[in-house]
Amino acid sequence: MKFGNSILLSALMAATALGGIANAQDGEKQYRFVMVSHIGSNDPNMGWLTKSMEEFEKKYPNVKTEYISTNNYSVQEHVRLLEQAISTQPDGIAVPIVSSDAFEGPLRKAIEAGIPVVAFNIPDGRPEGERIPYLTYVGGDEYLTGKKLGEYALEKAEAGEIPKPTHVVCASHDSAHQGLKARCAGMKDAMEKAGAKVDELFIGAEPATARNTLQSFLQANPDTNYIFTVAGWSSPWAWGVANEMKLDPDVDDKGVTVLTVDEGPVSIEGVRAGHVLATNSQGFWLQGYAPMEWLYWNKEFGYAPQSNILTGPVIINKDNADKWAELVRGVFGDKAYDEQNTW
Repeated sequence: MKFGNSILLSALMAATALGGIANAQDGEKQYRFVMVSHIGSNDPNMGWLTKSMEEFEKKYPNVKTEYISTNNYSVQEHVRLLEQAISTQPDGIAVPIVSSDAFEGPLRKAIEAGIPVVAFNIPDGRPEGERIPYLTYVGGDEYLTGKKLGEYALEKAEAGEIPKPTHVVCASHDSAHQGLKARCAGMKDAMEKAGAKVDELFIGAEPATARNTLQSFLQANPDTNYIFTVAGWSSPWAWGVANEMKLDPDVDDKGVTVLTVDEGPVSIEGVRAGHVLATNSQGFWLQGYAPMEWLYWNKEFGYAPQSNILTGPVIINKDNADKWAELVRGVFGDKAYDEQNTW
């Protein structure tokens, strides 16, 4: 399996002829599937995807998979990478629908050219008939991620283990990201049913700016007692700001409660340290493997799933965090795991 950033695209173009040619030795058709991802090497979740794609290649040796992403993410850059990948005429594409409007043109063009597409991680949220006509969606339900985490927190509050929510802030680093907005919407619906106020706050992805923005919000809204960070790597920032403000952000029955997302080292270790109430797994390993398998089955047999394939959410809390830590270390390795734990 190949993976990297936009530098790979020149090699991809040179490899175009590899798709769909017959193997001279055994007659098996050869395929090339490309995942054009929003998750770069600076995000620990990339490891789940690339390792599962490597496992896929072991089972299907007549398929080559390639992973393309960038660490300098923007929707515009993602579209550029997608368009260049499409120009290499792969046998299939897996892509998150970060922006339906931005991705619609390139993906409809690819599908019309006979390239099957599987959405992973983020679907096109519009109704069938309006959405991009990909084969299927493989991934978590981001709305359910926020909702289930909110409901879990409410259960613990009802049991007296943490404070009852009065004001929740959903701290997001990307105001245009449909998946992050859905996470905030799920949290909002869960918390508003319990009578809590919910605000969505754009903090950005730069640490100092994010901290300053969140600090200003907490100073202006002293009734805020829950912080939901929609990226695991921003949870230490949120906890740090609340701790510096002496808001008692550790998990107990007073002060501020922090929730976050994903099964990355920073999220899991936040739970284990008692800094974060809970996080979630959206089944990242399956999000790398299953799209490749459905593309293969579609090319070989004409199969198309009849419904979306949900891989999560699964709640990670103090009761199962040790087991998740062991699992994730097995995927990332000790060195990468420890480097990505920023607590």
